[in-house]
Amino acid sequence: MSYPSPAHALAAIAAELGAEGLKFDENGLARVAINNNVVVAFGQGVRSDCLDFLAEVPLKMDELSQEMACALLLHNFRTGGPGFPSFSINPTDGTVLLSNSLPIGRLPIEEIMDSFQRFTAVVLHFNGEGLHELREGGDANDATIN
Repeated sequence: MSYPSPAHALAAIAAELGAEGLKFDENGLARVAINNNVVVAFGQGVRSDCLDFLAEVPLKMDELSQEMACALLLHNFRTGGPGFPSFSINPTDGTVLLSNSLPIGRLPIEEIMDSFQRFTAVVLHFNGEGLHELREGGDANDATIN
């Protein structure tokens, strides 16, 4: 089953997560905590047939060295597909973000949840060991986690 709107997809995700009542707020976001310290937001996509996954990495744009910025861009290049996030910058505060947009009109709940699990694995990686590797100047040629 595919979903006609982000709200319908969010309701299905909430049921899968046991988070009944999860709804978009006035800003079009719904948030869930994963692993007790990381928040993932679901957003109503710019396109009405998409649901966005968003999460912050505890890193600000002004902390990025040239090597770190290159490593983030390489991760964008190496990953791809549903559930694999891309790095971007929040224009309001300069926080590094991970995001992905899913075409909910074409995906059943099983694929949406698989995408969410892959997304959260990458988010947790870059809120832990991956962030440490970025700050320590890991080799841009290192293998990625996927």
